[in-house]
Amino acid sequence: MRICDYCTTAMYWDKESVLRAGLKSVDLPPSQRFKVGATGKIKGESFRVLGRLCYAHENGAWDEWFIEMQDGKIMWLTEDEGELFLESSVALTEPAPPYGELEPGMQVKLGDRVGVIEELGEARCLGGVGEIPFQVEVGETYPYADGSTLDGASSFGLEYDTRTGHVEAYIGRILNLKDGRAAREDREAPAERLGEIIRCTACGKPYEGARVTTTAMVVCAACGTGLQLDEAEAKAVGKNSGKAPVFTLRIGLPITIEGTRYEVMGRLRYEEFEEHVPYTSFEYVLYNPDSGYLWLSEYRGHYTVGRVTHSRVDVPAGAAARTKIRVGPEVFQVYERGQVTLKWVDGALPWIAKVGEKTVYTHMVKPPEYVDQEITGPELEFFRGRYLGQDELAAGLSEKIALPRPSGVDSCQPYETPAWRAGFGKIALAFLALNLVLLFFSLAAEKKTPILQETISAQQYSKEYLTQPFTLAKDGTILRLKGSAPVDNSWLSIGFAVVDAQDRVVTESSGETAYYYGSDSEGTWTEGSRSFKSYFRIPRAGTYRLLIYGQGGSGTTGPAKNEPLQVKLTAGHTLSWYFAVSTIVCGLVALIDPLGKYLFESRRWAAVTGDGDSDD
Repeated sequence: MRICDYCTTAMYWDKESVLRAGLKSVDLPPSQRFKVGATGKIKGESFRVLGRLCYAHENGAWDEWFIEMQDGKIMWLTEDEGELFLESSVALTEPAPPYGELEPGMQVKLGDRVGVIEELGEARCLGGVGEIPFQVEVGETYPYADGSTLDGASSFGLEYDTRTGHVEAYIGRILNLKDGRAAREDREAPAERLGEIIRCTACGKPYEGARVTTTAMVVCAACGTGLQLDEAEAKAVGKNSGKAPVFTLRIGLPITIEGTRYEVMGRLRYEEFEEHVPYTSFEYVLYNPDSGYLWLSEYRGHYTVGRVTHSRVDVPAGAAARTKIRVGPEVFQVYERGQVTLKWVDGALPWIAKVGEKTVYTHMVKPPEYVDQEITGPELEFFRGRYLGQDELAAGLSEKIALPRPSGVDSCQPYETPAWRAGFGKIALAFLALNLVLLFFSLAAEKKTPILQETISAQQYSKEYLTQPFTLAKDGTILRLKGSAPVDNSWLSIGFAVVDAQDRVVTESSGETAYYYGSDSEGTWTEGSRSFKSYFRIPRAGTYRLLIYGQGGSGTTGPAKNEPLQVKLTAGHTLSWYFAVSTIVCGLVALIDPLGKYLFESRRWAAVTGDGDSDD
């Protein structure tokens, strides 16, 4: 088949003659990427463009470029909503399911591979240019199914012939836009914008906004009517109603994201009800001729940015919040599932968006990334993206815009440690390590040779008893006194004093042992201790003795049992509890950031798990 360059009439070649088909192709907008006769390379392989066909479906249009590779093989290069698919026909090893049995998400056998259906529809040929390697009539329609393989690396298409029942299958590679482009000298002159006049079919006002070759719909700024552009003339497909929403970003605004300069082409407002409460979100369609389309979403002052992905995600029916979902080698968690309704649209879009259409979604997160599954009518799509902080967004805007203040914690917002908290945490960890070392050495130093060890009778400690002298070689020596007595349902209270060679009291303290046991209706019980411990600090080196005085008793008011008292004095200790307290304090400070992260995560999930107000 060939489209006449002069009159755009479709002609078909046979052995006898060139036959005139009688139907003319519509005037197709020039493409900034390819043109008939152009040459180029796809991943290092040379090709030449033979022809182009343009198809329309319910929600938009796409182009099919027929190219001859350097080895002579004919392939189909499909350009759809800013994506490229390099495909060739493939023989089916088993019959394809009838078209009426297909549905989005269904798996079909494609030779030795398995495909997942993403889109169902009816395609109509609008026309073309150049040479086409098969016969197709302008205006004819056929049912189709498009999708990708389970690994998301390959695309596929099924075309159903309603007259013969024959199914043609195609499979190929999903390309990056930069991987498939004609040589610079072979590209069409129009770059990013098309200047043809489009008049609104409702009010007659010309559309004055931007559009590009992949634009399938524009919205009249005067009356809000959506205009479908898959025909020679615009066709109304819907209309906005009510008061226009206040969008943060305007149509035509340049935005730089990750070093690529995009332009806001279209805007959409969605609404979702939960327990009769409306929740509003905004979406901005961004476009760059070399990178394609990017979707920027805004909800409660938070922003995410993502694009279409063909990685397969198996979402179990009824999966609740926090359900783990595997996306290739990664694990995401279901955040929420629901249904949104399109309430407003303006600008230029690469698909037909109709006010009132509903989208069922499953939102999965692995902060700062997310994956969305969206089902709109007969189309299943997956989007993958990440959280976009306001600082990053503001830095990429070409003009200063007052961004709304973020509210709450977003579903895929990453936790960021405040600078002051990070500094405190590092200092606390350093001191925690130091105090743990000191605590270890102080505890290890508890095992020392006694400088005094005596057993003192009740007769001795009841009349004030002076122990044998002991000598300290260093100033500021810390002594530890350990005492014990075999009390048995009795108690013993002891007072201590350290006296020097002139019998002057240097320091004093006290200790008590008490031990009781018995039984009651709940069983046996014990309380108290038969030992005690006390520390002293002696300022000066010298010779000292202990002065001990004690008294005891039994039961509640019974007489003393006159238990002997054993005392043991050791020197050169460190006060372990100093380091223990410091260790605890440093540990608590070091836990501030993990605690902050825990509370942050609690706020993230509270809105969808019913654990409280996510804004608390």
